[in-house]
Amino acid sequence: MSILSPDYELISKVEIIIDAVNAEYSKELEMNNDIDDIESLAEMLNERCEKAGLPIEWDAEDEAREHPEEWMSAMAGFKGTSGHLWVILWERNLQGKWGPITFKERVLQMLGHETIHLNQYAQIGFDKLMTLESGHQKGLKLQGPAGSTENYMRLYLSDPHELMAYGHDLAYDLKIINNPSALRSPEAFIEELPVYQQYRRFFDVDSKQIKQLLSYAARYYNGYN
Repeated sequence: MSILSPDYELISKVEIIIDAVNAEYSKELEMNNDIDDIESLAEMLNERCEKAGLPIEWDAEDEAREHPEEWMSAMAGFKGTSGHLWVILWERNLQGKWGPITFKERVLQMLGHETIHLNQYAQIGFDKLMTLESGHQKGLKLQGPAGSTENYMRLYLSDPHELMAYGHDLAYDLKIINNPSALRSPEAFIEELPVYQQYRRFFDVDSKQIKQLLSYAARYYNGYN
C-alpha cells in the first residue's frame, strides 16, 4: 500500500489554535486554583475551530478509561460527503495532568493519525467506503459478546489502514524522543515508544505486523527530518 501523508495544512491551522487555547486555558487554571475544567477546554477548542471553519468537533466526557494515559480519543468520518473529525477529551485522565506541551504533542499526533485515515477514505472513494468494514468494526465482530479484548486488538491493529496510521504515530514518538537509533533498535527503547509497546503486547517481535509498522514508521520519520 502506498504511504499517505497527514493533512499538514489542517494540522498547521490547528497548531495555531492549540497554542492560543493553551495560553487561554493556562490563565483560566491560574484563576481557578490550578483545578482543571476539561469541559471549558473543549469549549475553547470548539469555539476557535468553528470560527476558523475547520472540520473538527471537540467534546469532554467523564468516563473511566482502561488506560490512565489515554487523554483523548478521535474518529475520522464524514459529515455528508465531507471529511470530518470528532475528538473526545477524557476528563478523568486529564484532571490534574494537563500540560500545554504534552497536550499539544498528543493533539498533533492524533491529527496526523486521523487525517491519514481521511486521506485513505478519499483514496477509496465515498461510495465504496460505505460498503467496507473498518479495523474497529472487524475487531468488534471477532470479539463478539463473549469474545476477548485481545482478539479485538489483534485484528484492529492488523488492519492495513491502522498499520499505516500507527506507523505515523510511532514516527511521532521517535520525533519526540529525538533518537534515531530507537528506530533501529526499538526493543531497547520500548518504554519510550508507547505505540511500539502497544503493538508488542499483541505481536511477536518478528511478526509481519511489527515489520510493517516499523517500515511505515521509518518512512514517516524521514519526512519529519
